Amino acid sequence: MKKFVILSLILSLFVAVVFVGESCKKPPLPCDAPSPTAYVFTKPARFPDMTIPADNPLTDEGIDLGHYLFFDSTLSFNQSISCGSCHRPEFGFADSGKAVSQNAKGLPTKRNTPALLNSGYQNKFFYDGRKTSLEGAIEDAIIDEMFTNWENVISYLSNSNFYQPKFKAAFGCDSAVSKTNIIAAMSQFIRTIISTGRSALDEKLIVPNNPSLLSPSENEGYVLFTSARGDCFHCHFTSPLTSDNLFHNSGLEDSDTTFFGFKDLGRGGFTKDSIDNGKFKTPTLRNIAMTAPYMHDGSIATLADAIDFYSDSVKWSPTLDPKMIHSGNIRLNLTSTEKADLLAFMLTMSDRDISVDPKLSNPFHK
Repeated sequence: MKKFVILSLILSLFVAVVFVGESCKKPPLPCDAPSPTAYVFTKPARFPDMTIPADNPLTDEGIDLGHYLFFDSTLSFNQSISCGSCHRPEFGFADSGKAVSQNAKGLPTKRNTPALLNSGYQNKFFYDGRKTSLEGAIEDAIIDEMFTNWENVISYLSNSNFYQPKFKAAFGCDSAVSKTNIIAAMSQFIRTIISTGRSALDEKLIVPNNPSLLSPSENEGYVLFTSARGDCFHCHFTSPLTSDNLFHNSGLEDSDTTFFGFKDLGRGGFTKDSIDNGKFKTPTLRNIAMTAPYMHDGSIATLADAIDFYSDSVKWSPTLDPKMIHSGNIRLNLTSTEKADLLAFMLTMSDRDISVDPKLSNPFHK
């Protein structure tokens, strides 16, 4: 009986001590950080709505932070390159006329640098589609091309008098400098890199829906582009975004019948399905005049050369897209006049305003 009483007294004393200790703890201080400002998203006429992740809404402050991080070379392991080093506004957010870029170690990248224009509308990223979110694609590129040491980057940003208030403004009470918040801010900025809707394509055709506003050569090119004769529209004209966001083997390279003769397996290298070998994601044609060279390997120097390729040099392989076969022929065999007209129309797709927009240019060069 005595043992039971003693045990009860000890238990009661323990509970009392815990209660007193808990009651003496100070309540957490309320967060005094204001909520970030919701970004007012304006899309060009007839563009679809952009799907924004619920856990990473666009805010003015988040976009501002991401703008600086995008162009900050301290994110690479040796402070040599930033995302903006290879995705340059003056080249439509592709690289500067290079077949492939150089990573932070000075080595060539595996493929040509794709333009980031309208990336917020995509659901698969890179030429092989190995990532299904913009956030995932950014993390992949930072690791694969910049070789980022996250611990060092987080330490640098956490101790920066410049970046500390920007993280607080962008993420409020969740303002800790972290890999998640760094990627979230950069994703927000990249989602604002969209077409302005002021290209000749928009002002002459898409918005007024009036092909007669095109020049005679542009109009002939438009007819070619959207007809079986030119047959470009199957992959490139399904929406104002000028890409179907799918994967095709367009005949750049031939292969043997084992399906493994490609220098780059493309989509097949990711899916491990031989039927995907030689297939690459359809790029946007928006700002196409600014993003040379072309194709996943940067092997085609000019837009005129690209038209020549589809007209005269398509190669057969077992995975060649059926859309590349025209009345039994894999080549279009366009005349010189048809090529000139097609080029004239494709040049209407470029809008150079984006290259001088201060909201998208390098903020460290002001």
